[in-house]
Amino acid sequence: MNTKEQSFNPRGPIIVFSALIFLTIATVLLSGLDIGNTGALLIAMSVAAMKAGLVLYFFMHLNHEPLIFKLFVTLAFVTLATLFLLTFSDYAFRGIA
Repeated sequence: MNTKEQSFNPRGPIIVFSALIFLTIATVLLSGLDIGNTGALLIAMSVAAMKAGLVLYFFMHLNHEPLIFKLFVTLAFVTLATLFLLTFSDYAFRGIA
Protein backbone atom coordinates (compact mmCIF):
# COMPACT_ATOMS: atom_id res chain seq x y z
CA MET A 1 0.00 0.00 0.00
CA ASN A 2 1.23 3.48 -0.81
CA THR A 3 1.98 5.43 2.37
CA LYS A 4 2.69 8.73 0.63
CA GLU A 5 0.29 11.49 1.50
CA GLN A 6 -1.28 13.00 -1.59
CA SER A 7 -2.54 16.53 -1.40
CA PHE A 8 -5.64 17.40 -3.39
CA ASN A 9 -5.55 20.54 -5.50
CA PRO A 10 -9.06 21.53 -6.63
CA ARG A 11 -7.69 23.77 -9.38
CA GLY A 12 -7.20 20.94 -11.90
CA PRO A 13 -10.72 19.46 -11.79
CA ILE A 14 -12.23 22.96 -11.91
CA ILE A 15 -10.25 23.78 -15.06
CA VAL A 16 -11.24 20.48 -16.69
CA PHE A 17 -14.89 21.00 -15.71
CA SER A 18 -14.76 24.50 -17.21
CA ALA A 19 -13.30 23.09 -20.42
CA LEU A 20 -16.09 20.49 -20.57
CA ILE A 21 -18.71 23.21 -20.10
CA PHE A 22 -17.05 25.31 -22.83
CA LEU A 23 -16.99 22.34 -25.23
CA THR A 24 -20.66 21.63 -24.50
CA ILE A 25 -21.57 25.24 -25.26
CA ALA A 26 -19.46 25.07 -28.43
CA THR A 27 -21.33 21.94 -29.50
CA VAL A 28 -24.68 23.68 -29.05
CA LEU A 29 -23.54 26.80 -30.90
CA LEU A 30 -21.95 24.86 -33.76
CA SER A 31 -25.08 22.74 -34.20
CA GLY A 32 -26.86 25.82 -35.51
CA LEU A 33 -24.43 26.29 -38.41
CA ASP A 34 -25.52 25.20 -41.87
CA ILE A 35 -22.46 23.18 -42.90
CA GLY A 36 -24.10 20.02 -44.19
CA ASN A 37 -24.40 16.60 -42.68
CA THR A 38 -20.76 15.56 -43.14
CA GLY A 39 -19.35 18.74 -41.63
CA ALA A 40 -21.74 18.62 -38.71
CA LEU A 41 -20.85 14.98 -38.07
CA LEU A 42 -17.12 15.69 -38.15
CA ILE A 43 -17.44 18.64 -35.78
CA ALA A 44 -19.73 16.75 -33.38
CA MET A 45 -17.48 13.69 -33.30
CA SER A 46 -14.35 15.83 -32.82
CA VAL A 47 -15.82 17.75 -29.90
CA ALA A 48 -17.16 14.53 -28.36
CA ALA A 49 -13.72 12.91 -28.68
CA MET A 50 -12.09 15.88 -26.94
CA LYS A 51 -14.61 15.71 -24.10
CA ALA A 52 -14.16 11.95 -23.74
CA GLY A 53 -10.38 12.40 -23.68
CA LEU A 54 -10.60 14.98 -20.91
CA VAL A 55 -12.88 12.77 -18.82
CA LEU A 56 -10.63 9.73 -19.31
CA TYR A 57 -7.39 11.55 -18.64
CA PHE A 58 -8.39 13.55 -15.58
CA PHE A 59 -11.55 12.19 -13.95
CA MET A 60 -10.72 8.52 -14.58
CA HIS A 61 -7.09 9.15 -13.55
CA LEU A 62 -5.45 7.94 -16.73
CA ASN A 63 -2.73 10.53 -16.11
CA HIS A 64 -1.50 8.43 -13.15
CA GLU A 65 -1.41 5.10 -14.98
CA PRO A 66 1.67 3.45 -16.52
CA LEU A 67 2.49 3.93 -20.18
CA ILE A 68 1.40 0.44 -21.25
CA PHE A 69 -2.10 1.05 -19.89
CA LYS A 70 -2.30 4.36 -21.80
CA LEU A 71 -1.22 2.57 -24.97
CA PHE A 72 -3.95 -0.05 -24.61
CA VAL A 73 -6.60 2.64 -24.06
CA THR A 74 -5.30 4.45 -27.16
CA LEU A 75 -5.44 1.20 -29.13
CA ALA A 76 -9.06 0.71 -28.08
CA PHE A 77 -9.96 4.19 -29.31
CA VAL A 78 -8.10 3.69 -32.59
CA THR A 79 -10.03 0.47 -33.10
CA LEU A 80 -13.31 2.26 -32.37
CA ALA A 81 -12.40 5.09 -34.76
CA THR A 82 -11.55 2.56 -37.47
CA LEU A 83 -14.91 0.85 -37.03
CA PHE A 84 -16.68 4.22 -37.24
CA LEU A 85 -14.73 5.13 -40.36
CA LEU A 86 -15.51 1.83 -42.07
CA THR A 87 -19.18 2.06 -41.13
CA PHE A 88 -19.57 5.65 -42.31
CA SER A 89 -17.70 5.00 -45.56
CA ASP A 90 -19.92 1.99 -46.26
CA TYR A 91 -23.00 4.09 -45.58
CA ALA A 92 -21.72 6.91 -47.82
CA PHE A 93 -21.23 4.64 -50.84
CA ARG A 94 -24.40 2.52 -50.54
CA GLY A 95 -26.21 4.24 -53.43
CA ILE A 96 -23.30 3.85 -55.88
CA ALA A 97 -23.12 0.84 -58.24
